[in-house]
Amino acid sequence: MVHGPHWELKNEKNKNHIRWLLICLVAIYLGYLEYSGRAHEVGPAHLLSWQGIGLLFLTGAVFSAATSILLGRAEKVSRPIPEWLKYITMLFDMALITAVLVPTGGSHSLLFFLYFIVVVSNAMRYGMRLALVGVFAFNLMYTLMLLYQHYPSTEITGFAAEILKVAAVWLVGIYAGYLARRFEHLRGEVDRYKELVRVLMDRAGEGKSSG
Repeated sequence: MVHGPHWELKNEKNKNHIRWLLICLVAIYLGYLEYSGRAHEVGPAHLLSWQGIGLLFLTGAVFSAATSILLGRAEKVSRPIPEWLKYITMLFDMALITAVLVPTGGSHSLLFFLYFIVVVSNAMRYGMRLALVGVFAFNLMYTLMLLYQHYPSTEITGFAAEILKVAAVWLVGIYAGYLARRFEHLRGEVDRYKELVRVLMDRAGEGKSSG
């Protein structure tokens, strides 16, 4: 997808605002589980601690702050953001979600839906390429999380259900990427028609002037 540098800068700023919001909301949720003693209701209680919550929050906050500084500098000097930034921010979001899933139930975590938010939002913003990178990254990280969850067993309980969940993320992500590409194609067609109309109007004006 071809867009101007300001469009991508605006996209990344919006993503960073949402990242800040989700980091705070998830930290509050984890803090509530730990404070109320209900961590065992969603996952292994020993995996959730104030130190772990603080580490997750600090990691997300430092990354988001660094991203804010980078975007602010790019905006100040009207410089396009680095091409790799949109990939790094998406992969970081995936990794942080995976880390949050571990103490909140793993494959049964209520926060699994966050994967959908990351994959779909990036696919709709940037198209099929980032959609594919997103679903492959999800596949790798979620598989690693499942292996950790079931270690030392070599069998994954509810394997069929996990296949369906992974397939759902793939389907939604690829479809979002397709819609974004289709929208870009239609927008290009509209732009060409506008240019054709402008040329015809100019020629018509020139004909009237000469006449």
